[in-house]
Amino acid sequence: MLRLLRVVMPKYWGIIPAAGVGRRMGGPVPKQFLKIKDKTIIEWTILALAQHERIDGLYIGLEKTDQYGDWIRSIHPKVLGVYKGGETRSETVLNGISYLIGNGCSEDDWLLVHDANRPLLTLKEITRLIETVGDDENGGIVSLPVFDTLKSGTDGIINSTVNREHCFRALTPQMFKLGLLHKALLQCINQGFMATDESQAMERLGHHPKLIPGSVTNIKITAPSDLRFAEAVIGLEQTDVDQIN
Repeated sequence: MLRLLRVVMPKYWGIIPAAGVGRRMGGPVPKQFLKIKDKTIIEWTILALAQHERIDGLYIGLEKTDQYGDWIRSIHPKVLGVYKGGETRSETVLNGISYLIGNGCSEDDWLLVHDANRPLLTLKEITRLIETVGDDENGGIVSLPVFDTLKSGTDGIINSTVNREHCFRALTPQMFKLGLLHKALLQCINQGFMATDESQAMERLGHHPKLIPGSVTNIKITAPSDLRFAEAVIGLEQTDVDQIN
């Protein structure tokens, strides 16, 4: 008798940690809620992920879920939930993973963590990330090689020149198995270690994430000049943006 095997396709979830207050912008409004043209930064960021066909759903970590929750949920049907963020990025992501698992997501599902203030993410970057990582449990991150000369210095004085040959800028999304990332972040928090991103937590667990080529337009908005750059890029036709990436 021919027995049919059921193939279970992996799920891809997105978490956007948006609980930060954006002190570097210097204004009263968290930077993810500043506007670029007709939408806020967080709206552009959510749409960038939600429009990819492989993304099954998004979860947004907020400082005050009661203040922004209903509005965030209305941005796109793929926004399946909002949750209370933590004091740090790691805590916000960890809270999100617990929220997903509590809502029935499998620890074998894939999780893409993306900065709330990177609204210029392209569909090509998401596709490259998912396809290149495949089923490799090391996961992977979107990245860019460092082209500028790097200097190490103290108190405004150069100490040495850093070999940039093996240096990369870590961007987002960063994609890992839900259960493994949960274990990695929990280990860091329990050890009192402040991981600056998810890949660093995975490295401490013994994994070696893949470096996936990113786009030069995938910037993190941290200063007013970044807002002007993002507005210019969003104002371009999509065909023009694709020529840059």
